[in-house]
Amino acid sequence: MRYRSLALSASLAVLSLAAVSLTANASLTPQAATARTALPETMSPAVSHSQRQDAVTAGQPMAVSVNLKLRNTAALDRFLTAVSTPGDPLYGQYLTPERFTAEYGPTQGEVDRVSKFLTSQGLTVTGVSANRQVVDVGGTADRIAAAFGTHESMYVDGEQHRTFHANDTPASVPSDLSDVVAGVVGLDDHTSRTARIVEPDASTPAAAPGGYGPAQYDGAYNLDKLGTNGAGTTVALWEFDGYRSSDLTAYDRRFGLSGPAVRTVPVDGANYDARPGGGQGEVELDSEIVRGVAPGAQQLIYEAPNSDQGEVDMAARIVADNKASVISISWGSCEPDTTASIMTAVNNSFKQAAAQGISIFSASGDDGSRDCSRSATGPGTAAVDFPASSPFNTGVGGTNLRLNGNAYAAESAWRTSGGGTSKVFAKPTWQNGTGVNTTRRTVPDIASDADPASGFAIFTQGRTGPGWQTIGGTSAAAPLWAGFAALYDQKAKAAGQAPLGEVNPKLYALAGSAAARSAFHDVTAAGNQDFPARTGYDQVTGWGTPVADQLAAGLLAAHR
Repeated sequence: MRYRSLALSASLAVLSLAAVSLTANASLTPQAATARTALPETMSPAVSHSQRQDAVTAGQPMAVSVNLKLRNTAALDRFLTAVSTPGDPLYGQYLTPERFTAEYGPTQGEVDRVSKFLTSQGLTVTGVSANRQVVDVGGTADRIAAAFGTHESMYVDGEQHRTFHANDTPASVPSDLSDVVAGVVGLDDHTSRTARIVEPDASTPAAAPGGYGPAQYDGAYNLDKLGTNGAGTTVALWEFDGYRSSDLTAYDRRFGLSGPAVRTVPVDGANYDARPGGGQGEVELDSEIVRGVAPGAQQLIYEAPNSDQGEVDMAARIVADNKASVISISWGSCEPDTTASIMTAVNNSFKQAAAQGISIFSASGDDGSRDCSRSATGPGTAAVDFPASSPFNTGVGGTNLRLNGNAYAAESAWRTSGGGTSKVFAKPTWQNGTGVNTTRRTVPDIASDADPASGFAIFTQGRTGPGWQTIGGTSAAAPLWAGFAALYDQKAKAAGQAPLGEVNPKLYALAGSAAARSAFHDVTAAGNQDFPARTGYDQVTGWGTPVADQLAAGLLAAHR
């Protein structure tokens, strides 16, 4: 799992001009006299434990994303339930991006209203997402601060000992735009995404693979018994770094794999492939595992800037492109460190993905039930990981997998498998019946091998050059399940059925049936800091790991 250390949201506030302290001799422009409404949760939590330095230089360039609200949200919620409920007339009747935008996205008129305001403030609209949910804008720090009724300062983080800029007060917009604008992302740059998959300390990679290869993990989970290879499907990988094609080729060559060439899709101009950074191992892990499970699937590696704006724009781009039926996400942040404005914007794109029949698998984290252990919030807070906590994502936890040859032998929960209870999202109706007494969303939903002690053989770059490393983390579990979805979608298409789409309602329905006993390996041993693995659903491994051929058969039978 790779973590995005993001800003914790500030408390909700409603600002108006009456609440702004003005000196007696202050000159009011017509803009300053306009009533304003605060945008919820737009301050970095790091401000509260950081030392303010000087004001940001007025002419410093900045770029932010203005996120617009969806329309007809009650009707959208009803549709999302219907389209994922077998037997409903709308089941599997997924929307195109154009129809989603026409029925539920912001209107062009709303985009124009926001753009007109931004340009009136001396800012430049640099782009509008195809689904009209995101308006990207650039300008100088002083103009951006004035447009959003705040002030930008430099801070030194007392926890992480780093310098960053952030807004001193919550952002606001003119009240006549409050029905359109959901939030603003990019007013601070406290975000820091660093590598958190479990990689070896050794600086010299091995000359031969030492961990599990495709024969082992495909055999253990019966992925090799579906009779498909993912041909005709597309998997999108959600990345903030790049890869070397030569590494992917070395993996394919070693294990006799072939399939469509991996393609990079730059977001906001990002393309790291000429010179990948510290996240290279993550990207190559994701790609190689998907190749090992579903070699015939096309892989689109979306590469975005390592920023809040980059994440929001990538989410909107993937669903607007609508080229993939599966998304694999191995990057995240603990909920308390993630501003509500970011989660709202990204989750709106996840709702669009569900409406379009796109499955999303997200790593649940590698710090157990204390997902903020590596961030400013710290290990004392019980927390789960976003995006895995989104109800429209299938959160994937981790296990320790033991084999008998290439066949399944036994599993136990990985002790640092991410899991727990969301503080943000309410309990979806499909999570009723899990035996967990809460009104909030719980994670993970499912699991697969992630313990580095039973890790995966990955060809990537070490400190001394390319070679084989044994890598673990829920970052390996998410792409394995994404590969399963590609195999399933190919099988479903051949049977005249819709793709898997939003996974959780179907998984939970199946898990509550008699077929669950053959569709999942129920992991009941070990646990993380706060939760034990147990019979049935638990907050360490979810419903368990796949018996892929039986799981696919159960899903196909249930959704005819």
